[in-house]
Amino acid sequence: MTAEFDFNSVTVNDFKSYFDRHFPFAPATDPDNPEYVRDKDIEIAFKQAQVNFNKTVFGNDDDTKIAYLFLTAHYLCMDMRMAQTGLASVGQYLLSSKSVGDVSASYSIPQAYLNSPLLSYLTSTEFGLKYISLLYPRMIGSFNIALGATTVR
Repeated sequence: MTAEFDFNSVTVNDFKSYFDRHFPFAPATDPDNPEYVRDKDIEIAFKQAQVNFNKTVFGNDDDTKIAYLFLTAHYLCMDMRMAQTGLASVGQYLLSSKSVGDVSASYSIPQAYLNSPLLSYLTSTEFGLKYISLLYPRMIGSFNIALGATTVR
């Protein structure tokens, strides 16, 4: 039996290293510049991800860490979006089609995702979709029923 995954074993530097091409991290010379992703922003996203992360699903620590990083990245994206809109922030339902002039786009989201408040929220970023792709195969299982009886009366 393996030890339980420790959230504290994943650091801000782990996040920055894994997503080095995905986010504009604050430079060391100006670590609190709100125009960039700050260490504090990542730490907040870590805490949010912990709320909805089942660390027993993924098996080994490497798989668990990767999934946890993607869920954290999703929460970080959503936080950065909210920070950009501030008081003007308005919730939106998922986009199924959009048209501008002669150009239109449509997205097909599986009904099972739409029916789940968490899964539908995760479809709002590429990081959330990647997390779902890591999680979903582990949510599918099979079971059998065995008929039998006991000798106790």
